[in-house]
Amino acid sequence: METNTNLIVFFDTVGRTIIGEKNNEQTTDKNLVVKNPAVVHISPNPNSGQLTLQILPLFFREFLADKTGSTSWSYKRDFITEANDVALDFKLQAQYKQLFNGVPSQPQQSQPQASPDVVKLFDDE
Repeated sequence: METNTNLIVFFDTVGRTIIGEKNNEQTTDKNLVVKNPAVVHISPNPNSGQLTLQILPLFFREFLADKTGSTSWSYKRDFITEANDVALDFKLQAQYKQLFNGVPSQPQQSQPQASPDVVKLFDDE
């Protein structure tokens, strides 16, 4: 996603808040096509009493043959509720962008460990 100007927010048929990049070329009057949709999940944090926000991909990249690929989904506009003229906070945009364009995590190099003590269960003959 080069820019966040195409981000759209809507409620899907089961009431989840979805954020994603609107595909203007494929979207029609009947279908909204969204690239890399994600669910906005908000839950209370029992420890702090505040709300926590998570953005979870609708479809995990780990299931794709190309782990760097994207997915597009078509939503029937008759069954969703689209937000009109919502300006998203930059932190929400940044979290969404990081989810799909984040720097891949580098495997941590393990520290060489001392070989464990060998316990013999049987006497060698």
